[in-house]
Order: sequence, then C-alpha cells, then structure tokens
Amino acid sequence: MTKPRTSPDRELFGLLGAHPEASDLQREWNAYFEREGLDAFLDRYPTKEEQLPERLSEMFHFDRRAYIVGSRLQEAIIPLLDHVDQRAEDAGRVTVVLNRGGEFTGYFLDNLLPEALCKFVNWDLKN
Repeated sequence: MTKPRTSPDRELFGLLGAHPEASDLQREWNAYFEREGLDAFLDRYPTKEEQLPERLSEMFHFDRRAYIVGSRLQEAIIPLLDHVDQRAEDAGRVTVVLNRGGEFTGYFLDNLLPEALCKFVNWDLKN
C-alpha cells in the first residue's frame, strides 16, 4: 500500500509510473487545486506493470479520483479497466483513468492539465 488518504475529505489523484512531464504535471495540478480552493492533491505512485492491479485496488479502496498513466503503462492498463473510451481504444493506449463510483474508465488525452481533462469528460471537481 502506498500513500493512503490522510483526511477523509481530501480528494486524491495520482501519476502512475514514469512520465516525462511528471514534475510539471504535479506542479500544475496541485496549483490548480489551490487556485480553486479544493482540498486535493496529486501525488506520484512509482509503478511497474505487474503492480497495476494493486494500484487500481488502491484507487478503489482509497477513493482516488484519477490517475495520469505513465507512458510505459498506457497499453498494459487497458485490460484491467471497466471501460475504455473510443479515442483510447483507437489509440491503443490510455493516458488517464477516472474513478467514478468504483468504475474505472480509461481515456486518451493529449493535454493532461486539469482544466482540459475536466472539460473533456464534463467533470466538475468541485462537486
């Protein structure tokens, strides 16, 4: 188990595995949360392919809202998801996994900033 929720109200997000823009993404997401007054945090979860089931289990049990998926894991995660959107299916890879009520949906997005993700999936992080 890695980095469980420290506050029952805090929203958790993660970056799975290695991503070439990990530091920038983490900085952008956490700045967004602060600007919007959200009690939320995006953390890094070092992950190898064989650890994906464990990370998804943590996503469910700790109610993590989303994972940005590192490039080496983007294909391997697909069979472990409940749903994959058409764009991700066409691309053959998933860049983001959302947890909506315990169902995991994979998406393929070029822009991984929070505003772009929320707009793409019609997601309001304040609710």
